[in-house]
Amino acid sequence: MEFVDVAYAYLAPILVILILLIKNKKAVFFKSILEILNISLLFFVISAIREYYGLYILAQSFGFNVTPQGLLKFASTNIPYFTKNILLLLLPFLFIVRRLSGNLFLSILIIVFFWYDVLFCLFTSKPYQLLGSNYFPFLIPILRYTCLIIGLYSFLWLIKRLSVNRNA
Repeated sequence: MEFVDVAYAYLAPILVILILLIKNKKAVFFKSILEILNISLLFFVISAIREYYGLYILAQSFGFNVTPQGLLKFASTNIPYFTKNILLLLLPFLFIVRRLSGNLFLSILIIVFFWYDVLFCLFTSKPYQLLGSNYFPFLIPILRYTCLIIGLYSFLWLIKRLSVNRNA
């Protein structure tokens, strides 16, 4: 699911702002949707790990040094970017825990990690591209992501894991 990160990067900030601004019963519904978006990041992690494994196989076929020492040497060339990618792959696993699935601090942290490249380029006056600018036909990825969110929402609602179920 290659569009999950792009959709999360645009939808999650809106939901976080709505949760912080609205303090009545409607905020619970926005928090439930944020929980679903957070859990959908697991599909992004699975897709990213699959892509990294493909790069690993490609590097092996060309005879590159793919030992842990070689990877650490490669990662030492750009430590902030490497750290950001590792955290983006590990932090979504915290959303499996029921108490952390709607955590605003973790959500904001992941939003910052997704927008890190754009923010870095803005402050250093370098050219940048917005997230998702490489998707020309938006309709199919948006429909897939909408189906994923609806399916996750219904599944988590049935097993009573959402904040809507806890407050009702």
